[in-house]
Amino acid sequence: MVTQMFEKIKANFINFILNRPKTTLSIGLIITILFTIGGTYIKSNYTPRAWFNDDYPQIVNLDNYEKRFGGDQFLAIGVYTRSDLLSEQNLKLLKTITEKMWQIKDVIRVDSMTNFNNIKGNGDELDIVPLVDDPIDPKEVKKELDGIKEIKNYLISKDYKFALIYAHMKPLFGKNPNYVPIMEELRTILKPYETRDTRFIMSGNVAVTYAFREIADSDNKKIIPFMFGFIFILLVLFFRSVTGVIMPLVVSIATIASVFGFMGHIGLIFNNILAAVPGVLLAICLADTVHVMATFYFQLNDGKSIRESMEYSLNKNFLATILTTITTAVSFYTISFTDLIPIRDLGVLAGTGTILAWFYTFLMLPPVFLILPEKLVRMLWKAQNRKSVEQTRFSKIIWVYKVPIIVIFTLLFGWSLYMATKNEVNSDPLKYFAEDTRIKQDYTFTKKYIEGLRGIEIEVDSGEADGIKNPEFLRRVQAFIDDATADPEVIMVSSILDPLKKMYQSLKEGKEEFYTIPDSKEAVAETLLFYQMGLPPNQGTENFVSMDNRYLRLRLKWEVETSNHAMKKDAWLHTVAKKHDLKTITGGYFPIYASVNNKVVESFFKSMGMAILLVSFIIFLVFRDPLLSVLAMMPNIIPLAFGAAFMALNNIYIDIGTSIVSAICLGIAVDDTIHFIAHYVLNKKKYNNTFKALNETFLSTGKALILTTILLVVGFGSFMMADFLPNHYFGILCALVLTFALLVDLLFLPSILAIWYSGERKEL
Repeated sequence: MVTQMFEKIKANFINFILNRPKTTLSIGLIITILFTIGGTYIKSNYTPRAWFNDDYPQIVNLDNYEKRFGGDQFLAIGVYTRSDLLSEQNLKLLKTITEKMWQIKDVIRVDSMTNFNNIKGNGDELDIVPLVDDPIDPKEVKKELDGIKEIKNYLISKDYKFALIYAHMKPLFGKNPNYVPIMEELRTILKPYETRDTRFIMSGNVAVTYAFREIADSDNKKIIPFMFGFIFILLVLFFRSVTGVIMPLVVSIATIASVFGFMGHIGLIFNNILAAVPGVLLAICLADTVHVMATFYFQLNDGKSIRESMEYSLNKNFLATILTTITTAVSFYTISFTDLIPIRDLGVLAGTGTILAWFYTFLMLPPVFLILPEKLVRMLWKAQNRKSVEQTRFSKIIWVYKVPIIVIFTLLFGWSLYMATKNEVNSDPLKYFAEDTRIKQDYTFTKKYIEGLRGIEIEVDSGEADGIKNPEFLRRVQAFIDDATADPEVIMVSSILDPLKKMYQSLKEGKEEFYTIPDSKEAVAETLLFYQMGLPPNQGTENFVSMDNRYLRLRLKWEVETSNHAMKKDAWLHTVAKKHDLKTITGGYFPIYASVNNKVVESFFKSMGMAILLVSFIIFLVFRDPLLSVLAMMPNIIPLAFGAAFMALNNIYIDIGTSIVSAICLGIAVDDTIHFIAHYVLNKKKYNNTFKALNETFLSTGKALILTTILLVVGFGSFMMADFLPNHYFGILCALVLTFALLVDLLFLPSILAIWYSGERKEL
């Protein structure tokens, strides 16, 4: 019943295309236009907030943090001069840039060595003045610097050769920031001061966020033209036909445009992960169109008419293409079952694009060939000889050496599984950028002078309003800081405690023994009040103390780079805090990064498990053969294991970029397997002979499989040119896995079929 219904739908659909090609093409164009107009609504977000919904615990935690202490987003401008940084001229430069930074939109605080709040005097003659004040005295500045430990490795390097100016952004409380005008304004400010002797370095999470946007645009401008150009050449070499080259690209462009329009219509936000969508869809579209056109031209070579050839091609490829579309879409959609929004959206867009690619292949490609004059189509097509290597040699080689082939692939699979267990889930956001990118070069340069460029924010909860004025609480916090900084990887911890102790010492006539936490709540409150009153506007204590005086903020700098290392160190810090009876919370953006890292493995296994089960079930429903459903998955699991082994051998982490490779490759690689099996089943019914069925399958489908794999490898391999390294590794792994998948489909799969039906050796 189901089979009859399917055959009826198939016949009606194909007859509609054949009998009404102009109407069919018009429908395809109208659908494309309706989808594409949504592209004008697309917005982008490159900040860590893009990973989760607003109600996700880590996002709520960030919102609470920003309400207490302001934003966690900052821009750091490094200043390096060949001449003495502490000369009068260069100190004036630092002071000028610091003052101009206040003018940038959304900047609410600027911290620099020139405006550092230096507590001078003692007792009744107490002043809080900028470290670099008019008139500028370089010798006095140098003298003061020698006695201020909290400024070193933060606002200036220990050797006084490199300075950092921090511009802190106002919190946006859930809104997506646009740092483009901020970076443009900053570059305008710095440009007049750039000389051969003066260099400005960009760092901080604002610069990194901007770099994500900039690198995504740069990669797309570089990769997409290369992909289209290279694929154009391959299509010319294979089809030697104008229509054979143009139509796959037209279908691809229509699909990509429609998917981005769909993205705008449903309100998905663009980010670096979604930059991979065009390449994925280009590969999908080419796989569908090449199979339809290869069969069409194959029949055209036999002297059949345009209509007869197209009718044969549509009938022959309908089941295989719709099955590959369903299985590929299902594989992509399984990725979307995750809390990671960019990964979820990638699954939704790639799955939807896969479905649209199938419809556009049938709604656009056949009508064009049917509408064009037959003489023109034949003139644009150079007929080729039907004879092929597969017909004379390849099938016989498979039949003779099937056992060794199976043994070799089985051993390789076992070794790959063993190596796969050595993979590590880890990440390093700054290693997402290639070495020759500006942001990576600036980070490397800054690291030469400033230790501990990374770190986390720790919130300490006193448990009550005004609790931070409790001396006993502050002493426990100081003990925690002392234990933390005893770790060689922890460079420094900035807090309100150092200025509080220095202020108390100054109020006590500068005596050394009073550089300590005041001994009563009243003394703490009084000292803190004096300090706050002496501070200039917009440079108060709100960045370290919450408005209700309940929470303290500790800004910790460390020499920790990878996510795994950072998570372990973060857990250790909370253990140390608990030892001192302190309740601590990790604030800022770090918990988001940590949660993303944790979700990678969960999402990977969930999507892979669902994809394998669903795809196997779909294949079983179609072919009603349990063996074939298993065989269809085996050739696709083996290449994934090989890809995992390659990662282990090359120390490539399982991270956001590499974790989606398996699901995508499974969805795409299974296409070739299904095409091979679908055509094998048809040929087996036709010849009732395994060897002849394999031989005919190689003859009619082998070249198309090879071409589509080459196109896929080129399409995904183009991402190796990306400066965004997750996309770079994505390209390498996809190209390797898909190449290996083709070998498995052309060697391992037919060998298994030959073994299973080995009673038919006489046909050789």
